[in-house]
Amino acid sequence: MYEKEDFKNYLRINFDEDDKTIESFWHGAEEYICTRVSIKATPKLLSKYEMFPVAVKLLATQWYQTKMPIPQSTSVKANTNEIPFGVNALIYSIQARFYNDSEFDELKNTDIKNGNI
Repeated sequence: MYEKEDFKNYLRINFDEDDKTIESFWHGAEEYICTRVSIKATPKLLSKYEMFPVAVKLLATQWYQTKMPIPQSTSVKANTNEIPFGVNALIYSIQARFYNDSEFDELKNTDIKNGNI
């Protein structure tokens, strides 16, 4: 869950001029992680895993510090950074927990589960 003052303290920011930017990076990081976990994942569903806010905080911090939310690819020739390895490792761990969660069935109501691929 996003708490602006806690995140600003983590970033060591004591001014309000970047509040909208900080909030955008936080929510963008949530969405990025959700889409990497599952098409059905939402911040609310993933918030039960302690690793989720940690991953969001690390990714939002990376984007805020570099002011570059787009990772470098072979087609983008800019001085940007890839998603940090620690964030990727957390995403994989969250994804594994999400897919193996007894409260969630990724294949529920899909053609894959019914044998119709």
